[in-house]
Amino acid sequence: MADRNGSILFSPHRPKAIIRLLDSSTFEVTLHSRLSVEDVLGLIAEKFEISNLDSRFFALSINDEVGNFHWLDSSLILKDLAAASANPHGNLILSHHVRFFVEGISEVQSASTAKFYFLEVQNQFIRHELICNFDDYHELAAILVALFAPDCQEETIREAISRVLINSHPSYILLKSDGEEVEKRIYERFLNCRRMPQGTAIMRFLKIAERSESYGYRMYELLNDDGDKCLVSIGSNGVYVYKRSRNMNVITPFMAFQWRYIDNLYYRENKFSIEIRPPKRDSKNEDNRIDDDTLVNDRQLFEAFSHPTTQVITTIRRNHQQQFRPLIYNFTCSSSLLCRTVWSSAIAQHQFFLDQKALKRVRPLLRLSHFVISTSTTHNGRYDNESS
Repeated sequence: MADRNGSILFSPHRPKAIIRLLDSSTFEVTLHSRLSVEDVLGLIAEKFEISNLDSRFFALSINDEVGNFHWLDSSLILKDLAAASANPHGNLILSHHVRFFVEGISEVQSASTAKFYFLEVQNQFIRHELICNFDDYHELAAILVALFAPDCQEETIREAISRVLINSHPSYILLKSDGEEVEKRIYERFLNCRRMPQGTAIMRFLKIAERSESYGYRMYELLNDDGDKCLVSIGSNGVYVYKRSRNMNVITPFMAFQWRYIDNLYYRENKFSIEIRPPKRDSKNEDNRIDDDTLVNDRQLFEAFSHPTTQVITTIRRNHQQQFRPLIYNFTCSSSLLCRTVWSSAIAQHQFFLDQKALKRVRPLLRLSHFVISTSTTHNGRYDNESS
C-alpha cells in the first residue's frame, strides 16, 4: 500500500478512497478487499504523527448535502461501502474529522491533534454552531483575523472579516449590535493579538471555545413532538435541544439532557427517542423542586450554559414517595439513515463520556504509583445507562 518513503501506491484499475482532511488537503488510498476504516485512520495518524492515545478522537464520515455527519464504523470495509454506493465503480469520497472532544486541549498529546482540533472548531465557529457570549465571539473572530489576515488595518477590517467568516455574523450577535459595532469590537481585540505567535493564538482560540456549551457538538435538524424544527446537538456531555426561530435564523437553547439522566436512547424507522430518568432530590429540599415538564429554556439557559458551575437539570417529578417514571421525548428525522446516525452518534458520545470518566479515575492512581516508585527508588526501596 505504501512505498518505503511513505507514499501511498495506487493501481490505475482500482477505485480509490479520497479522504478530505481538515486542512483542505486530500489523502488518497487504493481500495482493496481488506481495507477498513480503521486502517485508513491508522495511515492518516501515521502521516501526521498523531499518537495512539489521540487517534481515538478521529473518525471518517460521509457528509450529506445539508452537512450532516454520517460516521463510519471503524470495522467497515471500504470496498463494501463503495460497492453499495450509487457509483460502485467510482471513487469513494469521505471526510476525516475530530469526532470526540476532550474537556481541555491540554489533555491531547500530539501537536497535530491540537491543530486538527483548532481546524474543526474553527469550522464550527464559521458555521455558527459554536454558541458563545458576545465578548467571546469578538475575541474568537479577532484571533482568526490575526491568524489569516495579520496585516489588516482599521479601514480593511470588514474585508478581512468577510474572508475569515464566510457566513458573516450569526443572527444572535446582530440582535444586540449592528455590523459596524461588531467590526469595531473585533478590530479592538485584533490589535491586542495581532503579534501573538501562531501556536499561542491557536491555544488561546481553543481555550475560549471550550467555554461554549456547544463546543465539539454536532447539530442535526429534526422535528419535535409538535412538528416544529429543532436542532438536536450531540456531544460528550449529553444531548442539547435548540429551538429555531420562525422569522430569523436564531437558535436558542431549550432543553438539556445530561448523560447521567438519560436512561435509554432508541430509534425506529424515522423516530428517535430519549428516555429521561428524573434526578432524585432529598425530601428536605422539597421547596426547591419544580413542577413536571418544567424546562430550563431560552436566554436563561443560554447564559447558564456558559457558567462553569452550572448543572443543568431538565425535568423533575414532584412526588418523591413514588418511584420516578421515565419521561420520553420523541423526535422525527427526515430519513431512517439520519435517525440511525443520530442514535449511533449519541451512543458513541455516551461511551466516550464513560471512557473519559474512567480515565480520570485511573490517572490519580497512576500519579500515586509514580510517586510511590519514585519514593521507593529514592530510599532504595437495548441501550441502558447504568454506569454513568
